Amino acid sequence: MRGLRVALASLALLWGCRPPAKTLTIAIALLPSELPAYRAVLADFERDSGLRVVVVPQQYADIRRALAAEAVAGGGTLDLVELDVYSLSAAARYVAPLDAAALGPASDALDPQALRAGRIDGLRFLPHRIAWQALIYNQAVLEKPPATWEELLAVARSHPGQVGLKGALYEGLTCDLLPFVWAAGGSGEVLDDAGARAAFAFFAELAPYLNPQSQTFKESTVAEAMARGEIVLHLNWPFVMSLYASQGLAPQTIRSAPLPAGPHGRATVLGGGYIAVPRSAPHPEAALRLARYLVSYPAQRRFARQLGWFSARRDVAVPGSSELLAGFIEMRGQVRPRPERPDYQRLSRLWQQAFRSVVFAHADPGDTLQAAQRDLTGQ
Repeated sequence: MRGLRVALASLALLWGCRPPAKTLTIAIALLPSELPAYRAVLADFERDSGLRVVVVPQQYADIRRALAAEAVAGGGTLDLVELDVYSLSAAARYVAPLDAAALGPASDALDPQALRAGRIDGLRFLPHRIAWQALIYNQAVLEKPPATWEELLAVARSHPGQVGLKGALYEGLTCDLLPFVWAAGGSGEVLDDAGARAAFAFFAELAPYLNPQSQTFKESTVAEAMARGEIVLHLNWPFVMSLYASQGLAPQTIRSAPLPAGPHGRATVLGGGYIAVPRSAPHPEAALRLARYLVSYPAQRRFARQLGWFSARRDVAVPGSSELLAGFIEMRGQVRPRPERPDYQRLSRLWQQAFRSVVFAHADPGDTLQAAQRDLTGQ
């Protein structure tokens, strides 16, 4: 089925086919199990607006490519797209600015930090669903989760090789390290300020006690390592708690907690999917109407209840069991967007390379960060 959808989408792009005038097309990163519930939420919009909505489930990378192709062609089929928050800066030139006044009360209900991530040369993206990380720990092994950096280091020393970080060379590593930089007072936008140096000095202390597989860990593999009992804690997104609950491991054995506090408190990285109207959208006004509905209270409440999505609306609670998601609930007020700069992807890769040099190659933290900053600025 996925291959058929990709083929149809490709043909539409190549031939310039457009759906009927009363039809809107939205490309969104949905799992097959999520599609029926999502379609049910859209049914209310279709009934009230008289418009028909075609949902094209695709991966974010495919959506980004289709959006760029339609922009180059000057037209296409997509009226609304969902993109991962990581790629918003790169995609901003392909989507239309949004009139905040036209959004009505929805913009006032959205969390300012979540809305801020969608402002790139003006408001262009709206938070469709968001997520953030918390600490995942084995309660059967640890009497309580570490609440500070000092306690985290003590846990690591008591359980050598059983602390995991997502250390593969990819964006997930940036999501693990930025909370430490922010918690030390760093901006995250430069690589060698005092906060960055403090965080990397801490990483150097932690390095000898990390699980050796941290060099290759990503979201799923570090989660699997915890399920096998190989590690006692790591950082991850809320999906892992549902995974552990389905395995009978949570919340009895595996639980969530706030991230350990640094010298300047706690912070966690904003993740999730954002919706936007392509510049080449066939029906931009109707697409904006659909966007307003998708971030409205009724739609967001149903997404939370039926799909378990976290909402950027402050009047929609984090869904699910408070015991299962306790750490995520406590971290909601400390969520921050990634640095807002057009070269973010380059900055992110430099953060990753610096971390791996310090933690896995035992390079000097200060020298490594200074070199990375020179690389960033070209000096």
